[in-house]
Amino acid sequence: MANKNSSSLPPFTRTLLRHITHPDIPFDTPGHHGGQFYQLTKEGKIFTEILGSPMFLSDISDSDEELGDPSAHEGAAGMAEQSAAAVWHADRTWFVLHGTSVSNRICADALLSPGDLVLFDRNNHKSLYQGALLRNDTRAVYLNTQRLPGGIIGGIDTDVLTRKRLRAEAGKIDPTKKNKKHPFRVACIESTTYDGFIADATYFIQLLSPICDYILFDSAWGGYEAFLPLLTSYDPLQAPTDDTTCGILVTQSVHKQLCGFSQTSQIHKKDTHIKNKKYYLPDDVLDNAFLMNISTSPYFPLFAALEMNAYIHQKYGKKLWKQSITQAIELRKKILHSCENIRPFLPRHINGKPWETYSTEEIAKNPLFWNYKNKLQEIGIATKNTHYLIDPCKILLTTNEGAKKIPAAVLSLYSQNKHIIPEKCGLHSILFLAEPGNTKEKGDNLLNALAEFENNAWNKPVKEIFPTLSKTYNGTVKDLCSAIETLINTHKGETLETKLFTILPTPSSINGKKATDAFTKGERKSLPLAQLENHVALECAMIYPPGICAIAAGEIWTTTAVKYFQFIETYINQFPDFAPHCVGLHIEEEQGQKKLYGYVWTKRK
Repeated sequence: MANKNSSSLPPFTRTLLRHITHPDIPFDTPGHHGGQFYQLTKEGKIFTEILGSPMFLSDISDSDEELGDPSAHEGAAGMAEQSAAAVWHADRTWFVLHGTSVSNRICADALLSPGDLVLFDRNNHKSLYQGALLRNDTRAVYLNTQRLPGGIIGGIDTDVLTRKRLRAEAGKIDPTKKNKKHPFRVACIESTTYDGFIADATYFIQLLSPICDYILFDSAWGGYEAFLPLLTSYDPLQAPTDDTTCGILVTQSVHKQLCGFSQTSQIHKKDTHIKNKKYYLPDDVLDNAFLMNISTSPYFPLFAALEMNAYIHQKYGKKLWKQSITQAIELRKKILHSCENIRPFLPRHINGKPWETYSTEEIAKNPLFWNYKNKLQEIGIATKNTHYLIDPCKILLTTNEGAKKIPAAVLSLYSQNKHIIPEKCGLHSILFLAEPGNTKEKGDNLLNALAEFENNAWNKPVKEIFPTLSKTYNGTVKDLCSAIETLINTHKGETLETKLFTILPTPSSINGKKATDAFTKGERKSLPLAQLENHVALECAMIYPPGICAIAAGEIWTTTAVKYFQFIETYINQFPDFAPHCVGLHIEEEQGQKKLYGYVWTKRK
């Protein structure tokens, strides 16, 4: 179990490995004592054998003086966080072992007080709704967002984004804020959307600094910008700063496309340029919020993985991500060549020539090949938005551009039956992540599965292609796809989804915090979907993934929102094996049908 090369590893990980190879005699927590408790039973022995003894031997107490308490940011643990800060160009970094949902809540708790105004990207993850709007007594001014055909999550609509308009919106909520130098305590922005569009951080920082104390960039789906020259200006932590620039916080899910275990996350803070300002967020305040949201019983391998992630990126990051983007470009070219109906979301032509005819090297370094505005105009969306880039590290495929209209959920299940796991799918889009852990062999397997679906599975019986479905579907895969398409078109599913996320929500007389309090205090009643309109929602309702609130607590249920979830309800009943997962609405069985119910405020508005 010992490794003679462990001396080359960073300090916290090296110390932890020494504990594995030379275990102590524990009389402290955790109670399984290096797996010994499990060894007392037959089933426990099977469990430890499958997972491996190092998993248990590395689970030690923070009572151990050598490793200490990572939450104190001292010793080897503190050195690990300092290393990560240097790698990602931050002033300071916190390692978080409970996912970026917790990282976002930590940042919100540290920054926000009752009465604050928040500038809020409607495409934010639910954890930012929870942290910024539901846990803290704040109000939001929402930023208009773009939703693309197929349910694809676009960026902020910069065509209508002006400081004058945002000040006016702030004044509508709180007249005392309109003429304040910074009406907003923080702007919460998705710097990398789930579907793969990267915000030009430098642009947003320059635009919003005159009206915001801080910007919190949720970069859960990023973190690699620092290692790809193509993305340098899109990295919030490499944007130029001076004493007029707002403070910058960045949260990253290290487990998503970097190399951390599940739940590993990190918070980067860059704000020494405003340290003399009254609105500066002291490290101690952020650390207090950190301590209020974390466990006092850390699993040390998670922390070691965060340290290793920083160490690997410091030494090899640029090389690894260059290889990754090269493989991702080559895979896109192969899909464009092999598939007629499943297509990468890219500008189809660059200067009159097909995208795939250019050299991989040129594509990897020239932003023209990832131009967001050009692609949107190509699919019929009039926009001047030049402040996003199509993410080269997310292979987003559309499934309805060709003659065969394929509901993405069908392709997703087909892929999974081939042991190829996509990240997520929408109505007509499916996402595969590109990262250094990918290989050419994996890419070829995906390519073969996509081509096989188009060419072979399409006309075969459903029961042959999907033998384990919970419901019997007669006919071919083509027939199944056609039936789902009919459902989507009949209910105008794509149109409803677009309206839901591009028309700003209707606020009520209570904000998210007061709605959450009303839910807890019992000022609630459960109503079926058809009766929700004009009532105040007490829970955030959404499809998961991606976990973006379609309606948030404290907002009024609109006709569009009700119709959209009625479409989802019908989808669940007619095609249960392919239906999206709904959160914030509750399923009740009635006469063999699943019905969605939502909690609303008993005081109505």
